[in-house]
Amino acid sequence: MQFGFWTGVRTSELFALRWSDVDWRHGSVRVQRARVRGEIKTTKTAAGVRDVKLLPPALEALQAQRTHTELLGGEIFHDTRTNAPWLGDQALRLGPWRRALRAAGVRYRYPYQMRHTYASMMLSAGENPAWIARQMGHADWGMIRRTYARWMPDVEPNAGEKASSWWAKNTAQNLSKPVTKK
Repeated sequence: MQFGFWTGVRTSELFALRWSDVDWRHGSVRVQRARVRGEIKTTKTAAGVRDVKLLPPALEALQAQRTHTELLGGEIFHDTRTNAPWLGDQALRLGPWRRALRAAGVRYRYPYQMRHTYASMMLSAGENPAWIARQMGHADWGMIRRTYARWMPDVEPNAGEKASSWWAKNTAQNLSKPVTKK
């Protein structure tokens, strides 16, 4: 789950990630397919095919997962009860997801909310919305702006002060000039 919270990938994309998609040298993962109701499909959109930068917590999650599924060579994330790749989010929702939420004292929400948590975390930290959109597989940052605008902080605490100073200076200069009549 840590990987989902720190990459913003859709749950269907998470279930379809393979070890061959991981680029350890560049610290990224290639998202290029989705698993929907047990079937491997293309990503939701053309922009969904992307390389996602792996932030340190996502890399840590992958490192921890290596001992469990890397030698199998297929999908990265498996259902711990069956040791088979997740077929969809229902088994996750009914098992480990629900238990994790309960243990954390968080009211129930769908696993897809990991994606929203990622977006709001990145925006709250002041990350570039266009970069976040690319990480999440959006064609542009319009969706980020419409959906998450309230999480965009004032990344420039002094925003507007240059214009105010310029205006005050020029207004003061203009007021101090003598008025000449023509």
